[in-house]
Amino acid sequence: MQQERLVKDGMTHTLMDRRLLIPACWALVVLVFSAQWYAYDAGHGMADPFVDYLGWSCYIWGVLTPLVLWFARRHPIDSATWRSAVPLHIAASLLLATVQLSLEASLEWFRAGGRWPLREVMRHYLSQHTEVSFLAYWALVGATQFYRVYDQARAHQLHAVQLEARLTEARLEALRAQLQPHFLFNTLQAATVLIHEEPDGAEEILLRLSELLRISLDEAHAQEIPLGREIEFLEHYTRIQQRRFGDRLRFNFQVDPNVLANWVPSLVLQPLVENAIRHGIGKHKENDVVSLRAFQKQDRLCLEVSNVTGALEDTPDRLVTRGIGLSNTRARLEQLYGQEQSLRLFNLQPRGVAVLLSIPARRSPSEKGVPAIAIAK
Repeated sequence: MQQERLVKDGMTHTLMDRRLLIPACWALVVLVFSAQWYAYDAGHGMADPFVDYLGWSCYIWGVLTPLVLWFARRHPIDSATWRSAVPLHIAASLLLATVQLSLEASLEWFRAGGRWPLREVMRHYLSQHTEVSFLAYWALVGATQFYRVYDQARAHQLHAVQLEARLTEARLEALRAQLQPHFLFNTLQAATVLIHEEPDGAEEILLRLSELLRISLDEAHAQEIPLGREIEFLEHYTRIQQRRFGDRLRFNFQVDPNVLANWVPSLVLQPLVENAIRHGIGKHKENDVVSLRAFQKQDRLCLEVSNVTGALEDTPDRLVTRGIGLSNTRARLEQLYGQEQSLRLFNLQPRGVAVLLSIPARRSPSEKGVPAIAIAK
């Protein structure tokens, strides 16, 4: 959407520039005819002040210019119409040049008080000034043609950007739709495990799940939300997992309060934490600690999720493309930030696995923050 907005802003400024093109051409034509008329009369010793010639030229071309522009718009010159349009414009240019020069000759004859025969005046203007009138006509037609072609090109460009933005939005929505059923399935499965053994625990899981759904619906159309809101969502998820695994699982949140107002993709942390649980305590009998670190490094917001019992079973690139959570997360980051993002998966020493996200640091206008969860649990 940002790209579309930039194109629209650029088109607005360009449109203003192009709207000045035809008036500029018109002013140039008026000035050329005024100067030519004045120079001729000055050479014959009967020149009036230059402003008089400028006024008469403005009047003449003020009448003729709208006709030229109207005719040029009605009969554009392009690959499909040039065979018929060009002869029409040649005929129109000769006709309007004759009309314009006849008006100028009549005015000149009137100013001379009849001392110069009208026939001679007409012959002089038509023989000496026709080329300039002809070129002036085509200058106006050329300006109109340029305006039309350029306007069409920019309209096509804007349309292409709009289509690309809509396609990107549709892709993001598809990725979000894949994440939410995946998350719901795993949460309901956790509640099912406890429903007979620990009814209170199953009830808490379902209550927190309902709160998760409420928050998810509130942010249904938001591709980005403040980090504080994202962590509020994550807190409900981690409480569900703690109820499921008991003392075997702990969470450690190390979140810089200064970054709680930064924008992050909605639901970006939950699949990463879920992945750390599934490949850590989900596969090993030892107790596990899943940590979240959020901090700003220069102009980048860094989000790191890790566990202490996991180990990479394949190369990071293959693991990222294989898992639903990681592959969808990478796809969303690419759609939202292009080349300005990174997702890195690596082993920790002596043991453990971490995934590190890096996105541009941008702050939302206001965010209440969630300081209560920025502690070890």
